[in-house]
Amino acid sequence: MHDPAPDTTASGALTRYRARELPTLPESAPALNELFSFMAEAELRFDSLRMRIVDRMITAHGEETVSHDIWLRHTGFAKVVFRRGASSDGDYDVWVTDGQTVSTFNALGRTATKRRAPHAPLGLDHADLPRHSRIYFPQTALPNETVADTFVHPNGLCRNVLTTGTIYRTGTAALAGGRETMLLRCDHPRSSQLLLDRPDHWLEVGVDTQTGMLVLLAEHVGDRITRHAEATSVRLDETIPDSAFTIHTSSDTRTIY
Repeated sequence: MHDPAPDTTASGALTRYRARELPTLPESAPALNELFSFMAEAELRFDSLRMRIVDRMITAHGEETVSHDIWLRHTGFAKVVFRRGASSDGDYDVWVTDGQTVSTFNALGRTATKRRAPHAPLGLDHADLPRHSRIYFPQTALPNETVADTFVHPNGLCRNVLTTGTIYRTGTAALAGGRETMLLRCDHPRSSQLLLDRPDHWLEVGVDTQTGMLVLLAEHVGDRITRHAEATSVRLDETIPDSAFTIHTSSDTRTIY
């Protein structure tokens, strides 16, 4: 069992240690509110993480594949490499943070950026707010609105998507290299994308029972899969050196704001 994880305010300042409310899942089948609370604290159950996610999407251009390689070390250090298509094509992006700044690199455009890490307004995680209304500020941030962020920080998916549909437990499976996974089905969740706001739209979700992270997120329309994102590798608490959180660029790279 790890020590309680250090808590941070919305400004990013280290304040105190945040204890996990649910260190492990109950041995009996948990109620959905217990499961979602467990998932909200997923990142607090490890000190470092290496994960690879393969995301396959069906678009107007056919099937597109994006892989996400994640390195994360608390508190604040993370890197995500997004590769589109074959890794040898050179079409990839790198996103790195140390908790205070965010650096990016686009391989095709040979451009890089370095900016202050965004911070949310204060008070959104105040204890006086109802639990479902509080914003969860991650201990170590990942790029917003990406599969990487959704898998490691599933609280937003639970609160904004899964709770808007009808949820069933469909069983268990061994995913991400043999990790015990709880499988859920969510029928007709609310969607901001008009094309998927259909009565036959449903999600299949796999939850790692050790940590609460996602290891599977598949979107279906009827019997057709429109998106399938799955963690193919999950490695916890390995030593990750500082050099892993460095972007190496060539002399022809242009730095833009």
